[in-house]
Amino acid sequence: MTARAAPQRNFGLDALRSVAIVVVLMNHGFFGFFTGPGLVRFEGLAAAISACAVFSIEWLFVLSGFLIGSMMIRSFETRGQWRASARDFWLRRWFRTLPNYYLFLLINAALAWWGIEAGRFSWSFAVFSQNLLGPEAKPLFFAEAWSLALDEWFYFLMPLLLGLVALVRRLERRQVFWIVALMLIVFPTVLRSVVTPPTHFFEWDERIRRVTIMHLDATGWGVLAAIINRWHPGWWERRRGLKALAGVLLTVGAAAAMFYFMLVDWRGFAGGRFNDLALISAPGLGVVLILPWLSARAPGAGVARRLSAMIGDYSYSIYLCHFPLMILLVHFAKWLGWDVASMVWLLVLLWLTLVLLLSALVFHGFEKPLSDLRERFTRRVQAGPFGDGRGADTGESLGAEQLRRGTV
Repeated sequence: MTARAAPQRNFGLDALRSVAIVVVLMNHGFFGFFTGPGLVRFEGLAAAISACAVFSIEWLFVLSGFLIGSMMIRSFETRGQWRASARDFWLRRWFRTLPNYYLFLLINAALAWWGIEAGRFSWSFAVFSQNLLGPEAKPLFFAEAWSLALDEWFYFLMPLLLGLVALVRRLERRQVFWIVALMLIVFPTVLRSVVTPPTHFFEWDERIRRVTIMHLDATGWGVLAAIINRWHPGWWERRRGLKALAGVLLTVGAAAAMFYFMLVDWRGFAGGRFNDLALISAPGLGVVLILPWLSARAPGAGVARRLSAMIGDYSYSIYLCHFPLMILLVHFAKWLGWDVASMVWLLVLLWLTLVLLLSALVFHGFEKPLSDLRERFTRRVQAGPFGDGRGADTGESLGAEQLRRGTV
């Protein structure tokens, strides 16, 4: 049997994922080791910087939408049948994400049962509905899972939306993808524009940012980037540096707005309405503009390439294990009577070391072996940027008749 070629990695996308994960760790470490134990107050400049760190999650959402969007485009182009493409997509995603998620759901439930973690297990977490339509119950349980729930609903909804749009009207493939991407972007944005604006950062975080239905546009921006990369390669490749600069300026502008809201007046412009739109939409659009330049980056030095690839591989396990480890470390430090203030940096160093070790162990011993099982049932589809020469539209149509014949 001919050996299957290993999928090529994209250094720029790995670097973006790595930077985002590092920012997430820094911000959660700030909350867990400094503000939580009362060593630092969440106010002033520290609060503003911490609030800006939430943009790193937007980068991960857009990156997820871009990779999944490119995967779906390839799947529909090469496989053709909607049922087969949707089935393969869902199975590959669920083999990749669900085992790890349920493993750490059990771990967090055990920590809550022992009284180490706040909150209480709810079956809504098993179906990712804990923050689907509204804020999570307090005290928060498995707090970091809100973003995983958003991703899972995106994975579930996108194939369904593609099939429904194609069923309703006969359209070219790229038009179907455009409509779905715009649906993912426009609906949550409009919804955020009509709800009552929150009055402070934590209310915005609870009622807007962490609610799935309010935030699905973050992944929609990534799908939009995949569509442009596939069917509009001229725009994608032209003036990449200038577009990247515009994306950086847009992100910096969002950070400046966040600083103003945190330090001066959260309700700022338009009675707070501006916050609900710009603080989520602007970072997403900024990443879309940066992606053409970023995805074309050369691998660079060997160390940088290997490090970004390693963090990319471990990123899911890192995200899942870093909070339970932090909670356990702080709990045992207090239980042993240690002075957390005097040894906080030692605890942080120990935490980071354990996060890396545990995520490597989980990835190699649990996540990857279970994820590899999908190769028995599904066909691998590449996720990542389209290369040169892939931009020509086939002109094929998607419609109700093809759905009935099983050719979509």
